[in-house]
Amino acid sequence: MPEVPPRIGIIGPYPPYRGGIAQFTERFRQALDEAGCVTDVVSFRRLYPSLLFPGRSQETGAAEPLMEASRLLDSMGPWSWKKAARYLSKKGIDRAVFMHWMPFFAPAYAGVAARLHQEGIPSSAIVHNARPHEGQPFSGPLTRRFLKHCEHVVALSETVRRDLMAMGIESGPGIDIEVRHHPTYDQFGDGMDRVEARRILGLPQEGTLLLFFGLVRHYKGVDILLDAMTRTTSRPHLVVAGEWYEDRASADALIRSEGLSDRVRLEDRYIPDDQVALYFSAADAVVQPYRSATQSGVVQTAFHFGKPVIVTGVGGLPEVATHEEDALVVAPEDAVALATAIDRIEEPDTLARLSRGAARSRNRFSWEHFIEPFLSA
Repeated sequence: MPEVPPRIGIIGPYPPYRGGIAQFTERFRQALDEAGCVTDVVSFRRLYPSLLFPGRSQETGAAEPLMEASRLLDSMGPWSWKKAARYLSKKGIDRAVFMHWMPFFAPAYAGVAARLHQEGIPSSAIVHNARPHEGQPFSGPLTRRFLKHCEHVVALSETVRRDLMAMGIESGPGIDIEVRHHPTYDQFGDGMDRVEARRILGLPQEGTLLLFFGLVRHYKGVDILLDAMTRTTSRPHLVVAGEWYEDRASADALIRSEGLSDRVRLEDRYIPDDQVALYFSAADAVVQPYRSATQSGVVQTAFHFGKPVIVTGVGGLPEVATHEEDALVVAPEDAVALATAIDRIEEPDTLARLSRGAARSRNRFSWEHFIEPFLSA
């Protein structure tokens, strides 16, 4: 660390906005503060226009964030981009760090970064996804337009880096791109007794419990997971905990027709941060049957609680989940392979071994390591 700590401006969604990007932004800021940096966060006053948001609410309505952020950015309001840049400049920041995950926000980010560049303030980008999970028009040109204003880019997986390269964005004169994997999410507190967590949630005390956690969208493959549950030779329980962005009628119909009602529970709601520990403590393993992925905070949350994962071998998931050490990695869109992996988790020796591996993996990806490139102005 330099004698005078750097002052860093962070631009991205921030609580009370909900979801993984906002959680990451808050935890990233906390890590920088703990390292002695001074941080200023600019969040959005309007993130998505209501017509473009598929969920029920964009905000959690829960407790206040640990530290405040200035809600200045309007994703569709160019006047706000200039205001945000002026605010950060007056704060005297040494560097700006943008949270990039969707090309829809690239024009706003580019507007801020270009104005900061004019004042000699460099910008970095942490790229969660280079390409959106659901196709969006002009994603490549929009992303390139923003990142041309950044001299430093952190991709959260090799998959993200390759996607950037496919867009024509790679390390070279004027831009440095490096891969740093998503750190372990440790902000949800410690785990609790498995029996007590199941009692509070009203879940069965006996038997193996699998958890799917997060917003339910097509690319996450919950339909494949439910198909796999009909094919298992064992009888595990499953909780799907997250708001549905898909039509769940077919899922409900499958559960009824296959007699899974006593073993599958669908919770169609956003799980607030103060309840995350409950669900992961109650579970024996976490399942992510994704059709596609770049990286995942859910894997890192599972490892924080010492829970092994069953993941598909897509995107950046196999980069952080190691087959037969802390995870079982299976082929995507293959309900038979997924059912086989679920049956293996039912084996006590396998579950115990992978759980020990998951507990070790919580220390593999630290925030202290992740923030190292940002600690100098």
